[in-house]
Amino acid sequence: MSRQLNVRVSDAFARTLERVARRTGRPMAAVLEAVGTPALEAAEEDARFEAEAFDAWEAFQLTGEAVDRTALEGLFTAARRRARGATRGRPR
Repeated sequence: MSRQLNVRVSDAFARTLERVARRTGRPMAAVLEAVGTPALEAAEEDARFEAEAFDAWEAFQLTGEAVDRTALEGLFTAARRRARGATRGRPR
């Protein structure tokens, strides 16, 4: 199912979108979805990472318990892996 959204964009953005849609032979909605989906996924992943970091900071402040270096490296490795996954397919 699809929804119609009305958004206000600059004239320059609209011209560029129309030009890309014409050149690719795709509807403007398809172009927007193709470029917007990876950006939205990345934004959601950023928000998730920030929430996890905030929760970890709050837990540290309440308990004083910290993780050791190995656990910390594991957390960063997992975050990098998720970030790379979110950027796959993102237009360059």
